[in-house]
Amino acid sequence: MTPPFHRLLAYYSNQSDTPNTHTIRLTDSLRGHLALGLDFPVALAIAVGRHLVLRNTSFLSLNIHVPSVSTTKTLLEGIPIDEKRTYSRAEIVGATRANGNGVLGVVDAVGLWALAADVRTGLLGGGDVVAFQRGTLLGELEGRRRGRGQVLPFWRGGPISVGGHSWFVKRVFGVDVYRADWKED
Repeated sequence: MTPPFHRLLAYYSNQSDTPNTHTIRLTDSLRGHLALGLDFPVALAIAVGRHLVLRNTSFLSLNIHVPSVSTTKTLLEGIPIDEKRTYSRAEIVGATRANGNGVLGVVDAVGLWALAADVRTGLLGGGDVVAFQRGTLLGELEGRRRGRGQVLPFWRGGPISVGGHSWFVKRVFGVDVYRADWKED
């Protein structure tokens, strides 16, 4: 059985031109973050950060070989979550603190909230938290970002210009985001 953190990382390895290699290149991470609806500079910064921290193939390489990553659990694992209710940012941070997950756990909780909370209500579904804990949330989030109904606001890492962003990432990276409900130009 694949550990939850490795399942989250596998989402990025599947963004590759050659999926199922279990190795994540920097471009795979970048494509994955763009598909999740993040603006290009935000996506690039997070991808570079991940690769600097988790790189494990060689000293000069930024590649990540997923099965070799020593972390297996998500930082939010063990937090008791009711799948049927929703959580505000303060509630999910409070639950993380109460569980003793430290500063990195709080950062992970805020990141999850920013990425997965409903853009209209600002509430994070308990089912989304549980899916994150299991390592299955990112593919579902990518599906939500196909159309314009769940465009991330700029202050949560979303694009300044939805149309320009969508056109750019489609042309340069081959990523369809925020485009499903409007015609190709």
